[in-house]
Amino acid sequence: MMNAIISHQNDQSILDKLSAQRNLYNKAKTLRGVRFGLGVFLIVCLSVSRLIWADCEIVDTALIIATAVALIAEPLLESTINKRRVLAAQIQQRLDNELYGFEWDDCVCGREPSDELICDLKDSPVDENLKNWYDVGIGSIVDEYVAILLCQRENISYDSGLRSWYVTLCAWVASILAILVIALSFVEGWDIMKILVFGVLPAIPIAEWFTVIFQDNASDKEHLLALEDLVKSETEKTILGGTVSKTTLQKIQNLLFLHRKSGYLIPSWFYRWKRKRSEQRAAYSVSEFLKKYKT
Repeated sequence: MMNAIISHQNDQSILDKLSAQRNLYNKAKTLRGVRFGLGVFLIVCLSVSRLIWADCEIVDTALIIATAVALIAEPLLESTINKRRVLAAQIQQRLDNELYGFEWDDCVCGREPSDELICDLKDSPVDENLKNWYDVGIGSIVDEYVAILLCQRENISYDSGLRSWYVTLCAWVASILAILVIALSFVEGWDIMKILVFGVLPAIPIAEWFTVIFQDNASDKEHLLALEDLVKSETEKTILGGTVSKTTLQKIQNLLFLHRKSGYLIPSWFYRWKRKRSEQRAAYSVSEFLKKYKT
């Protein structure tokens, strides 16, 4: 007898929720892209333009306006992004609860998203690429709780490596661009006012962009570390012949929700770039567990 997770992951109800949360995440990532365009890309382009057209006052004015717009728009955009990220995490929690047979936890997850809302957010028809999310090897595990633990571990394995790579990349990008913008303000010589207006102030939105990434990653780090430690402990216990309790699995699931709720949104292009490597990590994790679990 095999567990039903692998077959049920392609149920229409599950795919609808997966489609809805993907669409929400994509909308939030689009807004994050707008924020990057306003607060980083546009400012860097205008700073470089000042070097090329040093005598053009229009470029100077455009840089000042772009800096002001970025400083005003960034917190507004971030608020909208966070709302969509939380709702997407709640829909993902509904999906996992349905697949694993868990109850909704109002205290941790807040108000449960309605079926009507999911219907409004999902694609019709649902993208075929959303099918077969979990490794088929999980279906060979008879113990349903062990199978759930392995699904949770796969979700964590797929995600954790990406965040470390992305935060490191952004730290380098933010540092280089901020230094570049400030350095370009010296193009007309040492003028403290121009350095402040065309260097320091434009560098602030760039610094704020990375600060949000760093803060989200820092606040999420505690959830992710707790997740990894708990899953590792339960996995080792299972390999040694121990049992997994539903209470522990629900605790892991709630930590997963908190991680998804607070974790910084990784851009889709970065996911595509690292997708093959991430899938290899997750698949390797599953295969190594199955080798030890079967022996």
